[in-house]
Amino acid sequence: MIIAAVMLFFWQDIREYFTDQVNDRLITAYQDGDDDVKLNPLETLVTGAEQEAAGINIGDDMAGVLEIESADILEPVYKGPLTEEKLRNGVSFLEESDHLDMQNIPIAGHRVEGAGIRFNYIDRASVGDTINFITRDETRVYKITEMFEVAPSEVGVLDQTEGDPQELTLITCEEYNPETLLFEKRLIVKAELVE
Repeated sequence: MIIAAVMLFFWQDIREYFTDQVNDRLITAYQDGDDDVKLNPLETLVTGAEQEAAGINIGDDMAGVLEIESADILEPVYKGPLTEEKLRNGVSFLEESDHLDMQNIPIAGHRVEGAGIRFNYIDRASVGDTINFITRDETRVYKITEMFEVAPSEVGVLDQTEGDPQELTLITCEEYNPETLLFEKRLIVKAELVE
């Protein structure tokens, strides 16, 4: 009974610890050129990560790593289409056709209440902060130019504008309404390529 109470009390800290450990393994395996990462049953249970029999497929499914040091974010980025499974395992491009050579690269991620994982601390970032997008071949550096909220139906933030500089558009939920059980806004972080 006491162990259960301690687990419940520290659940978010435990989940954050395990998620950080799994992210470190995924990122290291990705950078080492591995194709799959197998999680043990405890890691799967605590993090909610999903995997196939061979493990989490990072060779085909992972596009890179997103790092925002000022917001303590270091997350695997999965290729689209966006699925709940990919959001449990990291953050993701929205559509299957999204790629790093687009003018406006959309990346969505959950904010996990009470745990410092995914985009939970993204509001700690500020305009002018740096975002690194790390692939197996290069690191692209972006600078945050805007942070603002939109209604979920406002999808113009995803528009491609030929001739404009390349940018990342990070998207996460904002303003939870306990009466409707819905997030009523989306937090948008725009960052322009600098190197």
